[in-house]
Amino acid sequence: MGQLEFQAIVLAAGKGTRLPEILEGRPKCLLPIGPFPMIWYPLQLLQRHGFTEVIVVVQESQKSEIQQRLERLQLKLKLDYYSIPTDSECGTADSLRLVSDKIKSDVVVLSCDSIIEVNLYPLLSKFREKDASIQLLLLESGKDLDVVMPGPKSKYKAEKDIIGYDKTTSKVLFMASASDFEETVKLSGHLLRENPEMTISSHLLDAHVYIMKKWVVEYLAVSELLSAVKGELLPHIIKKQLLQPPAVPENDGASEYTAIPKVDDIFQFAVYTEMDKMIDKASVFNKEEKNTSHPIRCYAYFADPKAFGLRIFEIFPGLTGFTERELVSQTSSIKSTQITKCAVGDMTTISEKTSLNQNVIANGCTVQPKTRINNSVLMDGVTVEETVVIDNCIVGEKAVIKSGSVLKNCIIGPHFVVAAGTKKESVYLSNADGFMTID
Repeated sequence: MGQLEFQAIVLAAGKGTRLPEILEGRPKCLLPIGPFPMIWYPLQLLQRHGFTEVIVVVQESQKSEIQQRLERLQLKLKLDYYSIPTDSECGTADSLRLVSDKIKSDVVVLSCDSIIEVNLYPLLSKFREKDASIQLLLLESGKDLDVVMPGPKSKYKAEKDIIGYDKTTSKVLFMASASDFEETVKLSGHLLRENPEMTISSHLLDAHVYIMKKWVVEYLAVSELLSAVKGELLPHIIKKQLLQPPAVPENDGASEYTAIPKVDDIFQFAVYTEMDKMIDKASVFNKEEKNTSHPIRCYAYFADPKAFGLRIFEIFPGLTGFTERELVSQTSSIKSTQITKCAVGDMTTISEKTSLNQNVIANGCTVQPKTRINNSVLMDGVTVEETVVIDNCIVGEKAVIKSGSVLKNCIIGPHFVVAAGTKKESVYLSNADGFMTID
């Protein structure tokens, strides 16, 4: 249904600079999340909501690998790939600028790390009802405070957004990262006078799901100073909606201010055209009469807290549509009688006399007898020898954990061999230069 009046874009060109220990050069969007690569989840979400075509933005050097991986997943989508130079510093807004000439309608934009369980139809309906220029999906944060992240304890710091909004209308009035401020958040007097009942929250998380008017992408095409959607475009749009738009000449009679828009003059783009009228008339979504006066409007859609889960098996059945039994590949050999709440990929062998609980085990792994693995992720081709204990760890592809090792809260880099009898907690073990290794 959404395909009729929205185009879909998935941004998958991120370099994963915050995940070097896990990726080590691999495409971020192919990071295994449960039984599928990360990018599968936003694509499958779009497919479930009736989209049949999706624009996917990737890095040039990774395009072939990503394309081959997605072809094996047999999604019922036509994927149009657009690549950016690998050596360029392109942000999310830059990626949208790259495909701006392909955009013929309003758009739904998802990041490849948008792993969510949400009904998109109410978002699209609210977007039409509010006649929003841009709408972002927000969800409650802070639910993961009890989660222990693998790796060195000082390495990870949770990001926080500071978001100001009107509770009655859901209009977003202020947005910034908490890291932009030291102790005090300063707000303009004009903003507070115009919105005396504004709510400020640091417990909302931008889910990287955006619905945009076509003109927003057209504006990005000529506004090269805006590189990131969240950090630059959104704050820019929010500020502009607080400004008084220039008056349209009374004797003009045209829907645009001028025949040729001035570069970076956002009000020249934010116009209600004849095409907009036709879309509203034909829309399958909200039919309520619009009461909008300002041409630029940024709104939030607040997700139902029940729509999201944190622990693996609270979300995977909802995200994939599979039962717990279906999350274990039929091509794998599972001899263990003590395996609960685990997703297991293809051609993996799990021996008898093993205990596995709440794990994600990828393709081609081998788990030998007398081994206990809890709350961990094993990527492709991992070998775990006998009498090993692994608790809350991430193990990179083709790593080998030798017999008798005990690992807790650790990250093991790809191809690393953990020596027999190793006992480590909260460390990163890798072959990469500059990181801690085991002799």
